[in-house]
Amino acid sequence: MNALRPTSVLAALLLLSPGCTTSRPPAQAESPATPATQAATPALAPAQVALRAFVDAHFEEHFRRSPMSATSAGVHTYDGELRGFRPEERASNLAYLKERLVALPQAVDRNALPLEDRADYDMLANHFQARILDLETVRPWERNPNTYLGFASSSVFQLINRDFAPLEERMRSAVKRMAVVPDVFAAAPASLQNPPKLWTEIALEQVKGTRALYAQTLPQAFESVKDPALQEAFKKEQARCLSAIDGYIRFLKDDLLPRSNGAFAIGEETYRKKLQYEEGVTESIDSLLAWGHSEMKRTQEQFRQVAGRIAPGKAPMDVYRELGKDHPAPGELVSTTTATLEEIRQFLIDRRIITVPSEVRAKVAETPAFNRALSFASMSTAGPFETKATEAYYYVTPPDPTWSAEQTSQHMSFYNRYALPIVSIHEAYPGHYVQFLWTHRVQSKVRRLFGSGSFAEGWGLYTEQMMLDEGYGGTGPQADRLRLNQLALYLQRLARYVAGLSLHTRGMTYDQAVRLFEQEAYMTRINAEREARRGTSDPTYLVYALGKKMLMELREEAKVKWGKDFTLQRFHDAVVSHGYPPVPIVRQLLLADDAAPPASR
Repeated sequence: MNALRPTSVLAALLLLSPGCTTSRPPAQAESPATPATQAATPALAPAQVALRAFVDAHFEEHFRRSPMSATSAGVHTYDGELRGFRPEERASNLAYLKERLVALPQAVDRNALPLEDRADYDMLANHFQARILDLETVRPWERNPNTYLGFASSSVFQLINRDFAPLEERMRSAVKRMAVVPDVFAAAPASLQNPPKLWTEIALEQVKGTRALYAQTLPQAFESVKDPALQEAFKKEQARCLSAIDGYIRFLKDDLLPRSNGAFAIGEETYRKKLQYEEGVTESIDSLLAWGHSEMKRTQEQFRQVAGRIAPGKAPMDVYRELGKDHPAPGELVSTTTATLEEIRQFLIDRRIITVPSEVRAKVAETPAFNRALSFASMSTAGPFETKATEAYYYVTPPDPTWSAEQTSQHMSFYNRYALPIVSIHEAYPGHYVQFLWTHRVQSKVRRLFGSGSFAEGWGLYTEQMMLDEGYGGTGPQADRLRLNQLALYLQRLARYVAGLSLHTRGMTYDQAVRLFEQEAYMTRINAEREARRGTSDPTYLVYALGKKMLMELREEAKVKWGKDFTLQRFHDAVVSHGYPPVPIVRQLLLADDAAPPASR
């Protein structure tokens, strides 16, 4: 499970991912965007004024440089533009980020800021450093052919995914962006140097979804537009895009694949910097790996104990796989998922686990075709500045129609009737969707727009265990079946944790990663391969288990500090009230003497 990201699958929720925030129109009474009561705004200190001016100027410039980020955020000034893929644009962006990093301490006195503003300052500085690291060292446009598919797919899909403007207006924007898409693919051959063979193979799989988006999805989305001239312009650009995509397929297959011999590992130094800048974590790789292996062994033992209660004397793996056979038919996946959400939501309210600050529900839908190769389930929500099309989508991935019956069965085992509630807890209630709703209460622009993967995904994973600990699913055999799947899903995230670290810093091979998921996380072959593929290009997908670990530790600290005033609802409301900072920053905001946690509502 992953929050949906452009080009698929998160390098930490660093900036304005479509799966980062949810927005409701401010005018709606049910919207959490504005608290019911507003305290008088205190006068700002000079350092706070300077920080806000710096932040406003940066985002104005960032949206100009990155039109796709603007659209995702709900800023529609640049919906017809597409930039950021050309060498000169990358060079300009790198120079700009370096200049901003130097200018920040010159413009703002960090020591004069109150605690929450210092958190914003630190997140902004770390964001600049993380983006510089990506542009200067990781260099995905040079190593990963999926980078260009991400531009081509997300740039137009985000224009049809929500009705934020009249369809004709969005079609005009799409046509303008489509006019630039051939340039995206034209830039690829000169930029791609020596990608890993696996990444080129993944691109050849992903490109099928990109082509289907242009050949089928887009014309279907715009077929009701009556303007003949606009339809003609669309068909012209569609033909150019399809030709460019077909050319890219030939390039991938005939040119790039035979010479794709690069390594996927980013190396320990880069990995440690990514953890520091994106997650606020400075612990050594050895220490992180030691915890991962230890936690995996502990969880495996718990898994064996629960399996033994379900079917005494039967091999734990056989017990788990037997449960996996009890899954909905592929055609019932969306309806079955939808049916679980209300029950889970009501449990939250009845047990006072967390405040659900909106009556608006997420819509369950199939994962877009171009994003299916690397995603089982995800939450996609509107940007924080969106005021019209504010729906949120909980995506689940159906099996490929071309798969064999065995492949389909293996894929659907992920959605078995005891795992699907756990997945829905993670993605919707009280996981990502509730987290997104709470983000609207955040006044800070930095914390509404920036995010940490370990906090977002760690929260989702934390809620899976917490909900069962609090009694969801009842007792007896049903509870054990849910628990077995919760533990299995946790083992998969622990395997991601170990694989991400090991693939990129300890020389683990792709085949070894596949075996890790199969043998240590009990995954079927097809799903183990998907997870291992993702790990090669998403090095910090350890964020799930890492974030859960830090949140569990933070809860214990809060219990000690708050004493008799601690309640689970108070802790949860306080944690999600700050947006998406790295967990160490959340800890500072919750536990510092001058940062009293908000009372439970």
